[in-house]
Amino acid sequence: MKKIFSKITTLALPALMLLAGTACNDFLEVEPTTSWNNDNFYKNAQEVQLGLTGIYNYLGLDDTYGQLLPCKFHAGTDEALYSRHTNEGWPVSLYRHSPANLDIEKAWYALYRGVDAANNFIAAVPSTPEMEAKQKNEVVAEARFLRALFYLDLVRWWGPVPLRLEPTKDIDANNIPATSVEGVYKAIIDDLTFAYQNLPSAQEQAANKQIGRANKTAAHGILARVYITMAGYPLQQTEMFKLAAAHCDSVLLDPLYHLNGAYNKVFRNYITNQYDPAETLFEVNFQNLRDQGLNEHGRHGNINGVQFTYGGDGYPYAYAYMQLSVKLKNIYETGDSRYDWNCASYAYDKKKKDIKRITNELKWWPGKFRRWEPSNWADVDTPGNDEPYEVLEPMAAPDKNFTGVNFPIIRYADVLLMRAEAENEMNGPGNAYTYLNKVRDRAGLGEVNKTRVNDQVTFRKEIQDERLRELCFEGVRKHDLIRWGILGKTLEELNMEIEASGDFKASNLGYTHLLRAGENFDASKHLMLPYPLQEVANNNQLDQHAEWQ
Repeated sequence: MKKIFSKITTLALPALMLLAGTACNDFLEVEPTTSWNNDNFYKNAQEVQLGLTGIYNYLGLDDTYGQLLPCKFHAGTDEALYSRHTNEGWPVSLYRHSPANLDIEKAWYALYRGVDAANNFIAAVPSTPEMEAKQKNEVVAEARFLRALFYLDLVRWWGPVPLRLEPTKDIDANNIPATSVEGVYKAIIDDLTFAYQNLPSAQEQAANKQIGRANKTAAHGILARVYITMAGYPLQQTEMFKLAAAHCDSVLLDPLYHLNGAYNKVFRNYITNQYDPAETLFEVNFQNLRDQGLNEHGRHGNINGVQFTYGGDGYPYAYAYMQLSVKLKNIYETGDSRYDWNCASYAYDKKKKDIKRITNELKWWPGKFRRWEPSNWADVDTPGNDEPYEVLEPMAAPDKNFTGVNFPIIRYADVLLMRAEAENEMNGPGNAYTYLNKVRDRAGLGEVNKTRVNDQVTFRKEIQDERLRELCFEGVRKHDLIRWGILGKTLEELNMEIEASGDFKASNLGYTHLLRAGENFDASKHLMLPYPLQEVANNNQLDQHAEWQ
């Protein structure tokens, strides 16, 4: 028998997919082999757990939450912009993409590979011998939870998409038309409903040491996100606010969950792979095992972190392709503890080999998933000192390109803000202040000023700003702006704020590259991605969006 870490086990299912592991830190004993056929797999509980691990893996690929979805697709909003002056390496963030864009194709196929892995699992497991019905329902519920996540990303990014709920047996099965947005959401709701009805509670998971897996409360949280999205663009089904509120309440009534006492501790936990079951409903867990020849890592803190451009492997290198938005820098109130953590005004100077303070507000960095920080903050403000830095990742020699920083899919604070938003949209701000103020209180602020935020319109604007302050860089902002119907307006306002900056005026047009997203955005087509060119060619029932033809 060969001992294989569950995060990196390889499995081949019908479409000859390569599946690696997930967040679970258990060890599995499996016979050494390179592939199994679905027809003779899932013979016992051990193989079922191995197959389930494979489905989780699709959340952690570079082409999904390791890089593309929360970073390369989500830049180009009022939280962050693509930082490079002279190239357009992130075309989706610059609204310069086309159906031929490779990143769009990669994300599409990674999500559908995840769907197909889930479909195979859901079809096969009910026939597995030597497992009780309750056990089968629980693992199928996990697979359906994951399938719902894949489809939630597909429908939010691409709109109507082919809805595949059965295993793909042959190439002809690929030829199906897109299902309406409403039809895809119905399937997502069905999956998540089955999930919260059959998944174990968070307390049961904790007792069984099942780290980082879906549970009842996570399913309720994602359902709240589904319903609040359906209440906005494109469906505008405002009656869904009531259902969003109900599922938020299911989370808020769970005694296990509450806000971590310190905002920065939430993200230090993600950086150091410490699981926090109170604040985090569900996260994608990474572990950098490249030194062992294993591909289980992400890019968080590297492409969306604080710049560090000295040295190669062994240093906490950060390309920092995401530039902090000047709007985010300016939107925090005095005394907000989130400001210093999220807005990084420093970088590592590769020429002087020390830390430099950045006074130009157009050159700040996202600090939330930082790989490093100064060891002595006082010395940073003392010119000429050799300031040491501290590596935050728990590894002896950081990899230049890849990190083990975990990434949140949904947090307790997000649920509080969704509940506040839903309450305001249904009944006005009277009972909504309570939920908003809990988030503000953790940030070190007092209650929101009710003379300034005193009606449904002003409260709506406050929630929009508060979600930016709290949830920046967590892969939710662009979807928020789209469902609120204000993405184009927000980019216009951001460009005006950039141009009004003293650093912009003093630069002699040196920062016009930060205006590209706002200048390129076209509301007629940039509220959804085009179908990949190759998929339209392969699926004879799929017609390209009219806006992208």
